[in-house]
Amino acid sequence: MSLIGTARRCLRKIRSLPVLVLLVASVTGLTATSAEATPHFICGGPGSAKVPCRFATPSGNIRCVWTPVPENVACELRASGRAYRLRPTGHARKITFAPARRGLTLALSQQLVFPQSLSCHDTKVTMTCNQDFGLGAFTLGPQHSHAS
Repeated sequence: MSLIGTARRCLRKIRSLPVLVLLVASVTGLTATSAEATPHFICGGPGSAKVPCRFATPSGNIRCVWTPVPENVACELRASGRAYRLRPTGHARKITFAPARRGLTLALSQQLVFPQSLSCHDTKVTMTCNQDFGLGAFTLGPQHSHAS
């Protein structure tokens, strides 16, 4: 077996995995909206790699949507209307975007990892999305927003 063939088979398996949710701040990988609420994965679960996922920062000032077809992450800073879209390859692009609803609220310092090596990380008021093995990325926040 060649190394290239093995790498291609591994990439096919990785792409077929459902959306993974990793919490940087927690070893358990679970979040809860209140003490009584049942913990749940944001953008995870059966069939999650085939349906869009809506999520927002804890403050709600940034709303995002991940879509499987075409694969991309798009986020908007609601106060300014500034928005970016990132695909698995290439640079982030400035877009016009207004998500209809907020989606699920991320826990503070949560990282979402999507198929095709896209990931997003939040703080209370900022969102950073990047290509895990590429140069494309964007950061949205009230004090600074930029794309590369």
